[in-house]
Amino acid sequence: MLDVALVSLIQDMSEKAGVEGTIQYWTRVGESLAKRMGKEAYIGWPSFNVALREGRTAFSIEGEVSALTDLAITDEDGDVVGYIYALKRCVFQPTTLRIRYSVGELPKADQDVAREYNNSVRDTAVCNFCVIHQKFREEVAGNITVAEQALECMQLANRGFIGETKIAENALKKIGMNPEYVRSLLRNYSCVYALLMRGARLKGEVKDK
Repeated sequence: MLDVALVSLIQDMSEKAGVEGTIQYWTRVGESLAKRMGKEAYIGWPSFNVALREGRTAFSIEGEVSALTDLAITDEDGDVVGYIYALKRCVFQPTTLRIRYSVGELPKADQDVAREYNNSVRDTAVCNFCVIHQKFREEVAGNITVAEQALECMQLANRGFIGETKIAENALKKIGMNPEYVRSLLRNYSCVYALLMRGARLKGEVKDK
């Protein structure tokens, strides 16, 4: 019953408020959830990564997130200013699968919202729920400090429920990561993103000409 209600909600919002209105609504949901998580401070990346592994940080609410510590992001001086993180399974996957089994398919508005988000905000959505995820991460990152530095979140890649993928080429260029390597991570993970210190001058960053 709840799955049917969710399908109706997505379609109803799209019909009444348009896809732009639906994006605005999901954005507010992400913002509201992030605010309720509060602020966090860590003395360094090791302490943050331990908190993530033990489920003691706001990012843990999304499910099983791994810090890929072999993929450190460094600045021009060689100091570590961030890492790449990977979500094993989208928190909305069980809901989406139940909808497909009980109702037959997600409403047309699901992909309509994703396409509009990709065109008007950032080309990183594979479904309408990506709007919530990505806004939530952006807001939470701003509420967390590592070594007294606020963080920022960069969406890198994600995989949809039927195998479609999105790779954020510009974000990968900024941190000097190989797109094909990040794409290979999607064999085992549904979503890949970077957390790094805001304003860091990155070693591998490709400057726009």
